[in-house]
Amino acid sequence: MIASVESACDNTGGAAIANMENCLEYTPLQFELVGHALVIGYAAQLAGFIYFGMTINMTKGKNYRLSSIYGMIVMASAFVLLYNQSKAWEETFSLNTDGNYAAAGNMLFSNGYRYLNWSIDVPLLLLQLVLVSGLDVGAGIFNKNMQVTTSGLLMIYLGYVGQFYENDKKAVPLITFGVIGCIFYAIMLAIVLQCLSHAKANFKTDTAKFKMQLVMWIFIIFWTIYPISYFMPVISYTAGGVVVRQFIYTIADVVSKVIYGIILTQICMDESDYESALGEGKFADS
Repeated sequence: MIASVESACDNTGGAAIANMENCLEYTPLQFELVGHALVIGYAAQLAGFIYFGMTINMTKGKNYRLSSIYGMIVMASAFVLLYNQSKAWEETFSLNTDGNYAAAGNMLFSNGYRYLNWSIDVPLLLLQLVLVSGLDVGAGIFNKNMQVTTSGLLMIYLGYVGQFYENDKKAVPLITFGVIGCIFYAIMLAIVLQCLSHAKANFKTDTAKFKMQLVMWIFIIFWTIYPISYFMPVISYTAGGVVVRQFIYTIADVVSKVIYGIILTQICMDESDYESALGEGKFADS
């Protein structure tokens, strides 16, 4: 590693400017695995964008179509981020004399961009859920949209600050910001479960209720595994830990954004078809 990277990875001071990815060496297999994980990630987001665009007219009603628009925005934002992450991974590292890949040059690979992307995606994903569930959003400080976006953003920005402290010798700041962020995640999850409970009681079709149950498990499992990646510098500050971390990020991103959005779209289709058949027009365009 050149001097600038070595300085960024110096663990004797305070915050480590570089994420741990920059401070380790990788075998060709490990390097390729991370690259493949990033490519799978942005390819899935592009596929999701196409899906939402092609199905936007298969539902009737402003709320349902707005859900698809939210999904397209999320996919576009995630695609741009992950595509740039993939290119940054390729440009940051090069083969050294030992036959391994190490950071070279003045560029640093940063997971911080993920958090900035999530500050766009997470509020939209949560608003999408509130919209599809039909939950009364309320007013003032009890407004569900404000509650989910506020708790979601606080979770993200605490993680963003914490990831600057990926220090294998002094992990207290990383852990502290991460734990506080998890508290706001728990608050967000409580509101999400309220939306799911409301949807289960008010959806008219059994298929929609079943699919909303799948959404619940996506939150409980795949949104909750993100902290594993955040805490990876504490769990395993190794090249293998980086590979696991990037695959967790990719799996969580694909399921919690693409598959999550597809399931919500299918719920909209189920409810829209049912309402059209009955001529209720509850969400029909005026």
